[in-house]
Amino acid sequence: MADEHTFAAELVTPEAALFAGEATALICRTSDGDLTILSGHTQLVGDVVAGVVRIEQPDGTTAAFCVHGGFLQVDTSPGAAEGLVEGVTSADRTTRATLLAGVAEPVGAIDAERALAARDAASAAIAALTSRDDEDARLEREHAERALARAELRLEVAGAAAPTH
Repeated sequence: MADEHTFAAELVTPEAALFAGEATALICRTSDGDLTILSGHTQLVGDVVAGVVRIEQPDGTTAAFCVHGGFLQVDTSPGAAEGLVEGVTSADRTTRATLLAGVAEPVGAIDAERALAARDAASAAIAALTSRDDEDARLEREHAERALARAELRLEVAGAAAPTH
């Protein structure tokens, strides 16, 4: 059963639920700045910008994820944590924080060499497209810029940011 300092937290991508369980805090960055969710937080729906999401657990461990943007919902309806926190029923007033991300991965699963190769490939694609000024090139450039941003974030989070070539 959840105590007054814990709540249900989940981090979900289209591919998988990366975290689903009890938490004491969820820390993320929004377009308005850093945000910490605790039990009893006010209800909200908002954006999450690229960065590290930390989920502190009741046993003192922290699960860290590299998130490339998404949305956060905090629900404090009766039974909100039902199914994620043991012993919570539909009558219990609880907190549930759900983060939906298009792309996310556990920090420990980041492959720095792969991220470096992706960064280099995206940088090369951007350079190759700078001389073209048509609609297809613009779309390809936007795609490459997003890939570059994802690779740079992965390198930063992994602590392996290498100098640009």
